[in-house]
Amino acid sequence: MSTPPRRLPPPPPGVPAARLPDRAARTVPPGVRPGPSGVDPAADDGSGAPAGAPDIVPTAAGTPRRLPPPPPGVAGAKLPTAPRPPAAPADGATQVSGRPAFPPRRDTRAAPHTSALVAADGSVDSVLPGAPATGGRVGSRAAAATVEPDEVSPQAVRPRVATVGARASTRRRQPGDLICGECGEGNAPTRRFCSRCGDSLRTAQVVRRRWWQRLLPRRGPRVTAAGTRPGAPGGGRPGGVGGVLHAIYQRSNAVAAVLLFAIGVAYLIYPPLRERINGAVSGPVTGARDWADRKINPRFVAVRPVQVTGGASVRDHGPELSVDQYRNTHWQVRWDKEKPPTVTLRFAAKVDLERLIVTAGTAEDYTATHRPMTLHLVYSTNRSDTLTVEDTGEPQTLSLDEADGVTSVQIQVTDVHRAEKGTDVTVSEFEFFARE
Repeated sequence: MSTPPRRLPPPPPGVPAARLPDRAARTVPPGVRPGPSGVDPAADDGSGAPAGAPDIVPTAAGTPRRLPPPPPGVAGAKLPTAPRPPAAPADGATQVSGRPAFPPRRDTRAAPHTSALVAADGSVDSVLPGAPATGGRVGSRAAAATVEPDEVSPQAVRPRVATVGARASTRRRQPGDLICGECGEGNAPTRRFCSRCGDSLRTAQVVRRRWWQRLLPRRGPRVTAAGTRPGAPGGGRPGGVGGVLHAIYQRSNAVAAVLLFAIGVAYLIYPPLRERINGAVSGPVTGARDWADRKINPRFVAVRPVQVTGGASVRDHGPELSVDQYRNTHWQVRWDKEKPPTVTLRFAAKVDLERLIVTAGTAEDYTATHRPMTLHLVYSTNRSDTLTVEDTGEPQTLSLDEADGVTSVQIQVTDVHRAEKGTDVTVSEFEFFARE
């Protein structure tokens, strides 16, 4: 008994000529939609016509129109068919206003005559997440453009070395002008960029008034800083007593400058006035010059005593031999620490002693006797100096600080440089000097 043919259900809306797949059709690779029985899926263009059939497209009048032949080297080229209807939504998906819940998938397969122009799989450059996928070099450039640079902390402004004077300024520089460090142009204080080269004036130098300009009163209107009021503290001309004193100071400077200029002109063109001024100032000028010369280049003169006295001394070596100006004679006295040896010198008048030259020991045998190490000088003014003497046979110059206006001086030997076998202390010469 024969089985009656199975009737197919009606096709979905918008899908004409729907048919079930043929089980006898050959197995196709995964991902390729099988075609009708006996037709190669690769050669099927979706129109249902076999490959190699003439390309005929109906026109609006109903008469068929034959398509032109395909390009050279492209076999079996077909025009794209009408878009396929969208697939039915899955279970649980909803439709809004008759439109499918998901947009229809576009057929990514290329036409046979354009397959050579489509890049192979995996040739699309990788882009950042969220960026549109582009192919080839365009994708690489887009990815590189989206990479942000590294963060850089703010840097301090480096001062520029001013090159003032590179070129002459086109305007006369006034006090307060800003000198461009690039071209040397003088700019008004209100400018922020150079009027000639356009460089920034942040590090520009400010023109200052010269010393002689400060002595003269200001000319022109007084410029007050923005936000200040004349007469208020810190702005404009000061008021009250301070303003009066400031005005008097400026006027006195101007008057003094004018008087000095007039006296100088008269001194040059009027001889009697010149002689009178020279006679009036020659004395003080000469005295001041001599005083400065004495301070800078002092000159000293020797002061000789008129009387010399002392204690018990060794025979033929009395205290007067200490001031006889000979180095081959000496004053010799027994050394006793409890009763230090003493010599007293008297002068004819008051003198201001500045220096003392001491020659210790003897010229014949320096190490045979003790030599003075500490001298204590007592003046007639009840002042004193304590001096330290080095152990050498050459003359030593010592400075005196308290010997002003003295008429006598007493010299005491309070300590000595000891000899190996000697018992006496000897001094060859004492010489006092005063400023000329």
